[in-house]
Amino acid sequence: MNNNMLAVQKVIKLNEEEQKSLLRAFSRLPLDNKIELMTHHRSLLHKLRQFYSDIAVNMLSYCALITAIQVYQNKQVALKKLNIGDMSLEEIHKLTSKKAKLFLNKQFRRQTKRECLLGYWAVVKTLKESESFSFRQIANYLKKHHRFEVSYSMIAKLWYEIENTTDEEENNE
Repeated sequence: MNNNMLAVQKVIKLNEEEQKSLLRAFSRLPLDNKIELMTHHRSLLHKLRQFYSDIAVNMLSYCALITAIQVYQNKQVALKKLNIGDMSLEEIHKLTSKKAKLFLNKQFRRQTKRECLLGYWAVVKTLKESESFSFRQIANYLKKHHRFEVSYSMIAKLWYEIENTTDEEENNE
């Protein structure tokens, strides 16, 4: 194990697998939550710099990020376990809004077909323009070669939406 990993483990007291797990969880969060975490990351970084002045700032920044993710996850777990029996009306309102946001984040966390299709857009564009494939042929190609099942009509709708806007932008310039 190299010195950097030892220094990081000394600060955050998590092994490499736990760090990777937290980073994967961070990558799945919505943008608003990521921004909130980065704000918390900044304040943690300043605290860590005071305690560990002998460690490089970039490693401390990484440690602060991992710690911020860990704190966020712990808050989410605690939020699920809270009981509203002993709370005031205002506290219940705050808790309910936090739980609603958490529910919405879970509900929309999975990538939609549209987002996945945008991930394959370079393939779609190449097949349509260079190979002159129809939208049905493109759908079959994606299903066969990329194991991604999508309707030809969705490809067509997205094609006209994206390619028409780029054509309009080119005409305006």
